Amino acid sequence: MSEPEDPRTQVREAAGWAIGTFRRNLLAFIALAAVVTAVQFLQQLSLGPLNEVVNECSDPQTPGQQAACASALATGALTSGTLTLGFAILTIIVTVGVIRAALRATRGQEPGFDALLDGHNLGRYLLFQLLYALMAGFGILMCVLPGLLVIFFFQLGPYFVLDRGMRIGEAFVASARLIRQNLAAAFLMTVLNALVLLLGGLFYGVLTLVTLPIATLFTAYLYRRFNNEPVVG
Repeated sequence: MSEPEDPRTQVREAAGWAIGTFRRNLLAFIALAAVVTAVQFLQQLSLGPLNEVVNECSDPQTPGQQAACASALATGALTSGTLTLGFAILTIIVTVGVIRAALRATRGQEPGFDALLDGHNLGRYLLFQLLYALMAGFGILMCVLPGLLVIFFFQLGPYFVLDRGMRIGEAFVASARLIRQNLAAAFLMTVLNALVLLLGGLFYGVLTLVTLPIATLFTAYLYRRFNNEPVVG
Protein backbone atom coordinates (compact mmCIF):
# COMPACT_ATOMS: atom_id res chain seq x y z
CA MET A 1 0.00 0.00 0.00
CA SER A 2 1.47 3.35 -1.04
CA GLU A 3 2.04 6.08 1.53
CA PRO A 4 -0.27 9.11 1.41
CA GLU A 5 1.20 12.09 -0.37
CA ASP A 6 2.70 14.84 1.77
CA PRO A 7 0.15 17.70 2.00
CA ARG A 8 2.92 20.27 1.60
CA THR A 9 4.02 18.57 -1.61
CA GLN A 10 0.45 18.56 -2.90
CA VAL A 11 0.03 22.26 -2.18
CA ARG A 12 3.42 23.14 -3.66
CA GLU A 13 2.64 21.23 -6.86
CA ALA A 14 -0.80 22.85 -7.04
CA ALA A 15 0.68 26.33 -6.68
CA GLY A 16 3.29 25.68 -9.36
CA TRP A 17 0.71 24.27 -11.77
CA ALA A 18 -1.69 27.16 -11.12
CA ILE A 19 0.93 29.85 -11.78
CA GLY A 20 2.23 28.07 -14.87
CA THR A 21 -1.25 27.54 -16.30
CA PHE A 22 -2.18 31.15 -15.63
CA ARG A 23 0.89 32.36 -17.50
CA ARG A 24 0.16 30.12 -20.49
CA ASN A 25 -3.45 31.34 -20.68
CA LEU A 26 -2.92 34.89 -19.48
CA LEU A 27 -5.36 36.74 -21.73
CA ALA A 28 -8.25 34.30 -21.23
CA PHE A 29 -8.04 34.32 -17.44
CA ILE A 30 -7.50 38.07 -17.15
CA ALA A 31 -10.52 38.66 -19.40
CA LEU A 32 -12.70 36.43 -17.22
CA ALA A 33 -11.40 37.97 -14.00
CA ALA A 34 -11.92 41.47 -15.44
CA VAL A 35 -15.65 40.87 -15.58
CA VAL A 36 -15.67 39.93 -11.88
CA THR A 37 -13.51 42.95 -11.02
CA ALA A 38 -15.82 45.30 -12.92
CA VAL A 39 -18.91 44.00 -11.10
CA GLN A 40 -17.19 44.34 -7.73
CA PHE A 41 -16.13 47.90 -8.61
CA LEU A 42 -19.73 48.79 -9.50
CA GLN A 43 -20.81 47.29 -6.19
CA GLN A 44 -18.46 49.64 -4.36
CA LEU A 45 -19.80 52.60 -6.34
CA SER A 46 -23.36 51.68 -5.36
CA LEU A 47 -22.46 52.38 -1.71
CA GLY A 48 -21.39 55.95 -2.53
CA PRO A 49 -24.77 57.66 -2.03
CA LEU A 50 -25.24 56.02 1.36
CA ASN A 51 -21.76 57.06 2.47
CA GLU A 52 -22.49 60.64 1.46
CA VAL A 53 -25.71 60.68 3.49
CA VAL A 54 -23.90 59.23 6.51
CA ASN A 55 -21.22 61.91 6.29
CA GLU A 56 -23.75 64.73 5.88
CA CYS A 57 -25.85 63.45 8.78
CA SER A 58 -23.01 62.80 11.18
CA ASP A 59 -24.14 65.68 13.42
CA PRO A 60 -27.70 66.95 12.77
CA GLN A 61 -28.40 70.12 14.77
CA THR A 62 -32.15 70.65 14.68
CA PRO A 63 -35.19 68.34 14.96
CA GLY A 64 -35.92 69.07 11.30
CA GLN A 65 -32.43 68.03 10.29
CA GLN A 66 -32.70 64.89 12.40
CA ALA A 67 -35.97 63.91 10.76
CA ALA A 68 -34.61 64.60 7.28
CA CYS A 69 -31.48 62.60 8.01
CA ALA A 70 -33.45 59.67 9.39
CA SER A 71 -35.54 59.57 6.23
CA ALA A 72 -32.50 59.92 3.96
CA LEU A 73 -30.61 57.21 5.82
CA ALA A 74 -33.55 54.80 5.61
CA THR A 75 -33.96 55.42 1.87
CA GLY A 76 -30.22 55.20 1.24
CA ALA A 77 -29.85 52.01 3.24
CA LEU A 78 -32.71 50.34 1.36
CA THR A 79 -31.37 51.40 -2.04
CA SER A 80 -27.78 50.51 -1.28
CA GLY A 81 -28.79 47.23 0.32
CA THR A 82 -30.79 46.22 -2.74
CA LEU A 83 -27.99 47.19 -5.11
CA THR A 84 -25.38 45.43 -2.97
CA LEU A 85 -27.41 42.22 -2.95
CA GLY A 86 -27.94 42.43 -6.70
CA PHE A 87 -24.24 42.97 -7.40
CA ALA A 88 -23.31 40.17 -4.97
CA ILE A 89 -25.52 37.75 -6.91
CA LEU A 90 -24.08 39.04 -10.19
CA THR A 91 -20.55 38.49 -8.84
CA ILE A 92 -21.40 34.87 -8.04
CA ILE A 93 -22.76 34.40 -11.55
CA VAL A 94 -19.78 35.91 -13.41
CA THR A 95 -17.26 34.08 -11.20
CA VAL A 96 -18.54 30.85 -12.75
CA GLY A 97 -16.52 31.68 -15.87
CA VAL A 98 -13.23 31.55 -13.95
CA ILE A 99 -14.17 28.26 -12.24
CA ARG A 100 -15.24 26.62 -15.50
CA ALA A 101 -12.03 27.76 -17.20
CA ALA A 102 -9.93 26.36 -14.34
CA LEU A 103 -11.73 23.01 -14.48
CA ARG A 104 -11.19 22.89 -18.24
CA ALA A 105 -7.49 23.57 -17.74
CA THR A 106 -7.16 20.60 -15.37
CA ARG A 107 -8.45 18.40 -18.22
CA GLY A 108 -5.98 19.86 -20.68
CA GLN A 109 -8.65 21.87 -22.50
CA GLU A 110 -7.96 25.43 -23.57
CA PRO A 111 -9.78 27.91 -21.31
CA GLY A 112 -11.60 30.70 -23.08
CA PHE A 113 -14.01 33.56 -22.50
CA ASP A 114 -16.85 31.29 -23.64
CA ALA A 115 -16.61 29.62 -20.22
CA LEU A 116 -18.56 32.61 -18.91
CA LEU A 117 -21.38 32.04 -21.40
CA ASP A 118 -21.82 28.33 -20.67
CA GLY A 119 -25.15 28.00 -18.84
CA HIS A 120 -24.81 24.31 -17.99
CA ASN A 121 -25.72 23.75 -14.28
CA LEU A 122 -25.69 27.53 -13.77
CA GLY A 123 -28.98 27.63 -11.83
CA ARG A 124 -27.89 24.82 -9.52
CA TYR A 125 -24.52 26.53 -9.01
CA LEU A 126 -26.20 29.84 -8.12
CA LEU A 127 -28.55 28.18 -5.62
CA PHE A 128 -25.64 26.34 -4.03
CA GLN A 129 -23.60 29.53 -3.67
CA LEU A 130 -26.51 31.49 -2.19
CA LEU A 131 -27.27 28.75 0.33
CA TYR A 132 -23.57 28.43 1.11
CA ALA A 133 -23.29 32.19 1.72
CA LEU A 134 -26.40 32.23 3.93
CA MET A 135 -25.13 29.32 6.03
CA ALA A 136 -21.69 30.87 6.40
CA GLY A 137 -23.12 34.29 7.27
CA PHE A 138 -25.53 32.86 9.82
CA GLY A 139 -22.75 30.77 11.37
CA ILE A 140 -20.46 33.78 11.70
CA LEU A 141 -23.23 35.86 13.28
CA MET A 142 -24.00 33.08 15.76
CA CYS A 143 -20.51 32.33 16.99
CA VAL A 144 -17.94 32.92 14.19
CA LEU A 145 -16.51 29.37 14.42
CA PRO A 146 -19.55 27.62 12.88
CA GLY A 147 -19.37 30.02 9.95
CA LEU A 148 -15.68 29.32 9.45
CA LEU A 149 -16.36 25.58 9.52
CA VAL A 150 -19.07 26.00 6.88
CA ILE A 151 -16.67 27.94 4.67
CA PHE A 152 -13.94 25.34 5.17
CA PHE A 153 -15.86 22.10 4.66
CA PHE A 154 -18.17 23.17 1.82
CA GLN A 155 -15.74 25.22 -0.29
CA LEU A 156 -15.43 22.55 -2.99
CA GLY A 157 -19.19 22.29 -3.49
CA PRO A 158 -19.28 24.66 -6.49
CA TYR A 159 -16.67 22.52 -8.24
CA PHE A 160 -18.76 19.38 -7.77
CA VAL A 161 -21.85 21.16 -9.09
CA LEU A 162 -20.14 22.54 -12.19
CA ASP A 163 -17.87 19.58 -12.89
CA ARG A 164 -20.23 16.68 -12.15
CA GLY A 165 -23.64 18.30 -12.17
CA MET A 166 -24.34 17.22 -8.59
CA ARG A 167 -27.49 18.25 -6.79
CA ILE A 168 -27.07 20.85 -4.07
CA GLY A 169 -27.32 18.43 -1.14
CA GLU A 170 -24.99 15.96 -2.82
CA ALA A 171 -22.42 18.70 -3.43
CA PHE A 172 -22.43 19.72 0.24
CA VAL A 173 -21.91 16.10 1.32
CA ALA A 174 -19.22 15.44 -1.30
CA SER A 175 -17.28 18.58 -0.40
CA ALA A 176 -17.35 17.83 3.34
CA ARG A 177 -16.22 14.23 2.69
CA LEU A 178 -13.35 15.29 0.45
CA ILE A 179 -12.15 17.99 2.83
CA ARG A 180 -12.35 15.59 5.78
CA GLN A 181 -10.26 13.02 3.91
CA ASN A 182 -7.60 15.63 3.08
CA LEU A 183 -7.66 17.83 6.16
CA ALA A 184 -4.03 18.95 6.22
CA ALA A 185 -3.81 19.83 2.52
CA ALA A 186 -7.28 21.39 2.59
CA PHE A 187 -6.30 23.58 5.53
CA LEU A 188 -3.17 24.79 3.72
CA MET A 189 -5.27 25.37 0.61
CA THR A 190 -7.77 27.47 2.56
CA VAL A 191 -5.13 29.60 4.26
CA LEU A 192 -3.24 30.28 1.03
CA ASN A 193 -6.46 31.07 -0.86
CA ALA A 194 -7.53 33.48 1.88
CA LEU A 195 -4.17 35.28 1.75
CA VAL A 196 -4.22 35.47 -2.05
CA LEU A 197 -7.77 36.78 -2.18
CA LEU A 198 -7.07 39.33 0.57
CA LEU A 199 -4.15 40.53 -1.53
CA GLY A 200 -6.57 40.89 -4.44
CA GLY A 201 -8.56 43.44 -2.44
CA LEU A 202 -5.66 45.88 -2.44
CA PHE A 203 -5.26 48.73 -4.92
CA TYR A 204 -9.02 49.03 -5.50
CA GLY A 205 -9.30 45.34 -6.36
CA VAL A 206 -7.12 45.56 -9.46
CA LEU A 207 -4.98 42.65 -8.25
CA THR A 208 -8.07 40.45 -8.51
CA LEU A 209 -7.21 40.18 -12.21
CA VAL A 210 -4.31 37.96 -11.11
CA THR A 211 -5.23 36.59 -7.70
CA LEU A 212 -8.69 35.26 -8.57
CA PRO A 213 -7.55 33.08 -11.52
CA ILE A 214 -4.51 31.76 -9.64
CA ALA A 215 -6.55 30.91 -6.51
CA THR A 216 -9.21 29.21 -8.62
CA LEU A 217 -6.66 27.21 -10.64
CA PHE A 218 -4.94 26.24 -7.39
CA THR A 219 -8.22 25.00 -5.92
CA ALA A 220 -9.24 23.19 -9.11
CA TYR A 221 -5.94 21.30 -9.14
CA LEU A 222 -6.38 20.14 -5.55
CA TYR A 223 -10.03 19.28 -6.23
CA ARG A 224 -8.81 16.87 -8.92
CA ARG A 225 -6.02 15.42 -6.81
CA PHE A 226 -8.24 14.97 -3.76
CA ASN A 227 -10.55 12.95 -6.03
CA ASN A 228 -7.57 10.90 -7.27
CA GLU A 229 -8.09 12.25 -10.78
CA PRO A 230 -5.24 13.18 -13.13
CA VAL A 231 -4.39 16.79 -13.91
CA VAL A 232 -3.11 17.53 -17.40
CA GLY A 233 -0.24 19.95 -17.83
